[in-house]
Amino acid sequence: MNESKPKRESAIIVKNRPLTNGPRTYIVFGVMRGGTTMVAGVMRALGLFLGNNVDENNQEFTEFNSSDLDQKRKIITANNEAHEVWGWKDPNAADYVDRVWPELRNPHFICVFRDSVANGQGLNRWHPFGQIQAMQESLLRQQKNLNLLALRNVPSILISYEKAERHKGLFLEEFSSLLGIAPDHSKFNFEGFMQASSYKRIEDFRL
Repeated sequence: MNESKPKRESAIIVKNRPLTNGPRTYIVFGVMRGGTTMVAGVMRALGLFLGNNVDENNQEFTEFNSSDLDQKRKIITANNEAHEVWGWKDPNAADYVDRVWPELRNPHFICVFRDSVANGQGLNRWHPFGQIQAMQESLLRQQKNLNLLALRNVPSILISYEKAERHKGLFLEEFSSLLGIAPDHSKFNFEGFMQASSYKRIEDFRL
């Protein structure tokens, strides 16, 4: 496992250096209520294509929400043909990514982690099934994600949501460098968009 040594304030751990040129596909996943929306929104603000008909509340590719694996395969194939670089965001992508693996072109994982207490509280607000049970759900999901990261030896960016939100400037600098795209602060309020709060629309932060 080829990992870089992060700075103390860094939100990122890297497994295998990501490509910054040529065809590649980004899969953004993590846990529900765990910060994947913020990360995907930053990627879209940087200019990356994360699907048609994106839900502006959660940054998810609505056509990809189908549980039909053949439909997912068709969407992946179509986007491989239409876009040299593209991706999608789905917190639960680890449930099915192995089953669409042959269709993926140069897959890159972007996995977002969150403190299990905060994540459990968030899960329980939306799906009230008990505080401890919600924490268990969060930890089980994160372990499943780690298993995927360990088994698939592809370029991967592991992100701490808490550190990214706390050290926004450093996160944006490091993350955009790993993606190979320089942020244009004159056109988008990245730090405002990254501020912890309810869901936000990309268009509201364009300058």
